[in-house]
Amino acid sequence: MCIDVCVDFDICISDGACIDACPVNVYEWLDTPGHPASERKPFMIREKDCIFCLACENVCPPQAIKIFVK
Repeated sequence: MCIDVCVDFDICISDGACIDACPVNVYEWLDTPGHPASERKPFMIREKDCIFCLACENVCPPQAIKIFVK
């Protein structure tokens, strides 16, 4: 199984809900200087550790996270 997690930085509000919700800590903050919405964004640094629980996708207010299983 291959999991693909996409975070749309353009609609992400950087509230950190996905980071807090992830039970296996796959997200870290990524500095995004100059981005009009936020100077940092959540980035899935350990995608291979994702357990496909959908917690991050479910807590994202603007629905900026999409998870696909291939």
